[in-house]
Amino acid sequence: MIDLDLDPETGLARKMEMLILTGLKNDQGKTAKGDAAFSDGIEHVVFRYDYELDHSELIEGFEIPRSAQKMLR
Repeated sequence: MIDLDLDPETGLARKMEMLILTGLKNDQGKTAKGDAAFSDGIEHVVFRYDYELDHSELIEGFEIPRSAQKMLR
């Protein structure tokens, strides 16, 4: 899930929040797929990234952590 807060005057994003959910592997080394990964009794991990975006000056891009990149594939 990605949530953007847009500036109504410029249309540029002021804030971005990403919520990434992933299921953990069970004793057999398998991960539940789809919605089953988040049902009762299934362990899962939630990654939450919040970014405040400032457009007042040009900066270099930010990098998404490698662990998060793997889950975005």
